[in-house]
Amino acid sequence: AGGDELVPVYQATCGAARRVWARDHRDLVVRYIAAYVEATRWCFEPQNRNRCVALLARHHTLDRTRADKTLRALLDPVSGLYPAAAVNLPGIETVLALRAERGYLALPLPPAEKYVDLSYYRQALESAP
Repeated sequence: AGGDELVPVYQATCGAARRVWARDHRDLVVRYIAAYVEATRWCFEPQNRNRCVALLARHHTLDRTRADKTLRALLDPVSGLYPAAAVNLPGIETVLALRAERGYLALPLPPAEKYVDLSYYRQALESAP
């Protein structure tokens, strides 16, 4: 079974920083997120497919067939990356539930918003081309 079959709503990729560090480096965090969003959008554009496969092959030491298969998985509309690198709060809630199940968090679980400050993402989207 694929991971999306076992855990259908999951935030697998994300960036993380301590709140104090992010606050003290807000401009850097916003520029990083804006670049990540732009790169993610670029990967979803059909005219970039061959270049994206070539980048995957080169940076991950994959042959063209495996790089193409990897890109198809990354761009899968059900289980792949989120367009515009969107944050999936229900997916983060799943991560928290799994951490509680493993004993890393105590019940009752805090809301996902305790761990996510979307103001950086929103600001990045405003500044993105």
